[in-house]
Amino acid sequence: MKDQIVMLLLGLLIALGGWTMTQTFSLSTTQAVIDDKVSKLEREVDKLREQVTEMLNVDEDIMEQHDRFIRLLQDNNNNSNSNSSYNY
Repeated sequence: MKDQIVMLLLGLLIALGGWTMTQTFSLSTTQAVIDDKVSKLEREVDKLREQVTEMLNVDEDIMEQHDRFIRLLQDNNNNSNSNSSYNY
């Protein structure tokens, strides 16, 4: 009887060990997949940041060009008013 209980407990221990190994492998696989997805998302975020930075730089350039153009028009307008002549 004692041997049967020991064998039963040993079998139960082996079964629990197998189940634990299966769960560990499953969690490990899931974590690897999630890590891969996180890496892809990080790369996409980096690309988007670069694109946004580039767009901001282009916007700043455009704003500077507009400012220069407006100043040029104002200067041209002031010069034409002082001469009291009509310029194209």
